[in-house]
Amino acid sequence: MHKFMAQIKNMVALTLFALVLSSCSNASESDDIFGRWVMTEVVYDDGSVNQLEAGNFVDINADTITEVIKDHGSRQYPYTRQDNVLTLTADDEQITWQILSEATHRLEVATPIGKYKLTR
Repeated sequence: MHKFMAQIKNMVALTLFALVLSSCSNASESDDIFGRWVMTEVVYDDGSVNQLEAGNFVDINADTITEVIKDHGSRQYPYTRQDNVLTLTADDEQITWQILSEATHRLEVATPIGKYKLTR
């Protein structure tokens, strides 16, 4: 009986350990894009490129995305994330951003406007 209880304790401990590890890895994956990103260029659907000067950025936190476009102001959107799809809410409209590539200092996102190239 004592040996059986020890096995159950070990299984419970291993299960809890696995749950903690998986929740940590999921949290870090979604947190990777948090922070301020400098918008360096926008590539439009027709292939034309708009090289942006300093002062344009996207700020991503846990529940909002803020776009700051020089000479146009800023807009803040609540959003949700499902894998590589960000769904922003603007008034009553749902806007989809697709993460195309993600690295520590580089992020490319397909938006309805075009492909945002972001760095930090």
